[in-house]
Amino acid sequence: MTRSPSGADLLHQAAVVAASPVGADRPGQWLGLLRRVVPYDAAWISLFDERDQLFSEVVSTGYDDRIRNYFGTREVVRQAEQAGLTESPVPQRGRDLPVPATEYPVWSDYYLPAGFREGLAVGLFTRDRRHVGMLVLSTEDADHPTDVERDLVGVLAPRIATTLDPLRSLSVLARVVHQAVAGVVLTHAGDTLPLCGLPGHPLLAVGSTLLRVVGEHEPDGGGSISFLWPARPPRRPSSRAGGSGLARDGLFRVTVLGCTTAPVPLVGVVMLAPLPRGRCPLDRRELVVLGLLLAGWTDERIAVGLDLPLAAVAETVERSLAVLQAPDRHVALLRAARRGWFIPHLPGTAPPG
Repeated sequence: MTRSPSGADLLHQAAVVAASPVGADRPGQWLGLLRRVVPYDAAWISLFDERDQLFSEVVSTGYDDRIRNYFGTREVVRQAEQAGLTESPVPQRGRDLPVPATEYPVWSDYYLPAGFREGLAVGLFTRDRRHVGMLVLSTEDADHPTDVERDLVGVLAPRIATTLDPLRSLSVLARVVHQAVAGVVLTHAGDTLPLCGLPGHPLLAVGSTLLRVVGEHEPDGGGSISFLWPARPPRRPSSRAGGSGLARDGLFRVTVLGCTTAPVPLVGVVMLAPLPRGRCPLDRRELVVLGLLLAGWTDERIAVGLDLPLAAVAETVERSLAVLQAPDRHVALLRAARRGWFIPHLPGTAPPG
């Protein structure tokens, strides 16, 4: 009879997988290690595409094409959000879910007809708490995963996330840079260095407001941050204009990749990419207000800073909650921050409205 690995054995084996060469079949190695923890009948590891808001398969075994295709839909993203898997690294079995598993279409319409009686899903989060993907395991035996097996998978999940993090792959980084129209490397001294032949941009000039914002919001270690920034200096929103100025001015998605090691102290790589029309459903005022809320401003302070009636601020917040499909402000701010759907505020300056 095969002995289940102890916690120490598991961590040692996980370290071996994490230290394997980047070109090795690391996802397959993780599946092999997971099978020593849980006697699963099917498994799926994915990365979350922030741009398209979809899960993208990295490796899979045991699921038929119907289920695998369903995993790549926005409906699965919605169910993952409902179960808290996109905001918490806590593993969830079918019997752990906040509502009966059969109320989730992925269970009633896909898992159960395929013969799966239990399973587990866990969000993959890096050490800097970026959500990068999801791991799903399914079993035909309703007794698995056990509590111990679930907890061991919870120990493995952050290590899987770290090794699969796209930002650690130079090939993926090159693809991100290819999508950008401008970029620089920002040093802690406030100077800039050229990036991979990409042109500069007035917004990325030394001393610019945008680079000062990046300095205030720099990512930890090798993490990343993303937010939106006006392509032209934002005009103060009128209480009557709504978001009309947003479409005319356009927005850049600003991506900052933190640097862990470098010959000089670096804040990170800063890149600009035009945000396609319709990609973000929030208007200019909503983006600005979310940025101020993330900075800790109260409704009253926002009203004064933006020269808006307090009622207009409250209405803007309520619209934002509806667009983000959030039950309250806390969840809305988490989702806005995770998706980069906000215009940040620079301390000591007037609001960017």
